[in-house]
Amino acid sequence: MIAEYYIIINELAGSGHGKVVWETVKPILEQRQIRFEYRISEYAGHTIRLANEYVKTIQRRPNVTPVILVIGGDGTLNEALNGIMQVPQAEPIPLAYIPGGSGNDFARGLGMATDPAIALAQVLNNMRPRSLNVGYFHETLKNEHRYFVNNVGLGFDAQIVDDTNRSKKKGRLGRWAYLSNMLAAYSQQEGFPLTVHVNRKRDYYKRAFLCTVSNIPYFGGGVEILPQANLHDDQLELIVVEEPHWWIILWLFVLLLLGGRHLKSRFVHHYRNANLHLLVNSVEIGQMDGQIIGNRNYDLYLSTHPYPFWIDTSIHDHH
Repeated sequence: MIAEYYIIINELAGSGHGKVVWETVKPILEQRQIRFEYRISEYAGHTIRLANEYVKTIQRRPNVTPVILVIGGDGTLNEALNGIMQVPQAEPIPLAYIPGGSGNDFARGLGMATDPAIALAQVLNNMRPRSLNVGYFHETLKNEHRYFVNNVGLGFDAQIVDDTNRSKKKGRLGRWAYLSNMLAAYSQQEGFPLTVHVNRKRDYYKRAFLCTVSNIPYFGGGVEILPQANLHDDQLELIVVEEPHWWIILWLFVLLLLGGRHLKSRFVHHYRNANLHLLVNSVEIGQMDGQIIGNRNYDLYLSTHPYPFWIDTSIHDHH
């Protein structure tokens, strides 16, 4: 089976790192005489349109597997996935990825190489589609259906994302940019009413501070917030932290950096289930895969959805 690659590049990802990665990848593709075509994503939301157009226009041929390859950050991969999922497919086109952003949490969660040449080898030397469970949510107040590769967050982590995306430090500092914006986010974020429905259980938090649903262990460029989260199962993980004093937040992050011990704290509430329902009856900031999804009320139903990826993480060199 021969693979053909339909590539989308976000050259601005990671403050220009996406362009550097593409300049590494393109000569290798040409040298190996790989069949490919490419498009450059030029503005927010453009990758959604490009991926959508690829799915609609790719002509299937015998013994040839078309693969949509994304080069950029987690937000670029998110846009590509959502563009693909807008088009019904009897036989879904596999999705491949080479990390070129600042956080690269999806690659970290999957166990991908971050070196562009090795990551490319993990794509080119792959022999079959491999199903991963991506996140999915239905927000009923706006009747919005979206897919995510990493996580969805309301409150504190979304405020950090917003501050970090506005910061010039993001591309240079990676996860330290997120951590350095924690104090500013703490001063901006107030507690909010949150209802969590899991199966027949209903929990109400009068002053929730952080609410993050994740499909991978990491957020913020390598912060291991939910160590058990796994792309290979159908479970989502949810962490809720109620509004704390500043010293509690500091203590929780010390525990977090020590390897997941924060989940044992009495200030932290941890859920794991295939289906989650979150209800927020106040206007709060939200993020999905490092991109802000607005300031609003939320009625979110979350689950996972299998999708074929074209990545073999067992490959550890570029030959």
